[in-house]
Amino acid sequence: SAFLLSDGTYLAVGGKTGTGDNRHNIYSLGGHLISSKAINRTAVFVFFIGDRFYGVVTAYVAGQDSDDYNFTSGLAVQVLKAAAPQLMPLLTPGG
Repeated sequence: SAFLLSDGTYLAVGGKTGTGDNRHNIYSLGGHLISSKAINRTAVFVFFIGDRFYGVVTAYVAGQDSDDYNFTSGLAVQVLKAAAPQLMPLLTPGG
């Protein structure tokens, strides 16, 4: 419902999300986790709006600081939704 046109119709929006909690894990011979070091954390939303616009929203935290974050790809979707008012002039005819 974020991309409502002036005639009351909505622009179709769709996409694919992905989340990465990228770590370097070390396991024992028995398969038990010995240590885990955060590498980075990512959240991505690859999207289309209507039949002419597309893009990617990415949230990224590098290094061990990423251990302090637990966001998912829902964050990237919410960023696009929050940007809708600023994007609408670019998406509408004559905008």
